[in-house]
Amino acid sequence: MKPIETAERYTLSKLVVHKLKQYIVEHNIAPGDKLPAERELSQTMKVSRAILREALRSLESAGILEIRHGEGAFISANSLSPLLEQLSFAAQLNRKGGRELLEIRYLLEASAVDAVLEQGRNIPFAELERLNEEWASSAGSESRQTEADVNLHLAVVQPLLNSSFTSLAELFIRQAAASTGTDRSHAAAIYEQHSRYIRLLREGKALEAKALLREHLGL
Repeated sequence: MKPIETAERYTLSKLVVHKLKQYIVEHNIAPGDKLPAERELSQTMKVSRAILREALRSLESAGILEIRHGEGAFISANSLSPLLEQLSFAAQLNRKGGRELLEIRYLLEASAVDAVLEQGRNIPFAELERLNEEWASSAGSESRQTEADVNLHLAVVQPLLNSSFTSLAELFIRQAAASTGTDRSHAAAIYEQHSRYIRLLREGKALEAKALLREHLGL
């Protein structure tokens, strides 16, 4: 790795942040893995340990690292979380935040429906049916009902086996559910929509399933 050179545009700590990211990628350091000790890293980066610590803290704030007192710095298991939270919060701040959350949720779920059916992924239909029944039987608990609903919709995304996409979808499914709540006066209709959605997925009817999903979300 080349020594860090001075640059007017960036502070030294920002340059170290950039170099640390390069180091992580070049050395194939995976989530959960520990970075070398500060002394070794500061020598590699050719900077003081104070500057290195500042860069490490920046990466921790970005969700890339997890610094454990007395143990060292580890690659975060889910470095997308801060970015996803920021995206979701920005949507909520917008005057049309509620609808935008639903639209983003729809786009994510609809693209998952297309991909899962086109690729012939195994959709856990028995689990979808179970979650729909759990949703219906949890009418007295909004939190349990919301959780069952979130898990039902997420179960269609998970067969893609793409952890980043699943994390993104889960965030917006949860945020949209929290912002709209559950209209218990339409419980029977929602249960029936879930049942029809599952049936359409089972039959491989992507267009119809997406149209029903849009109706289900009130778009």
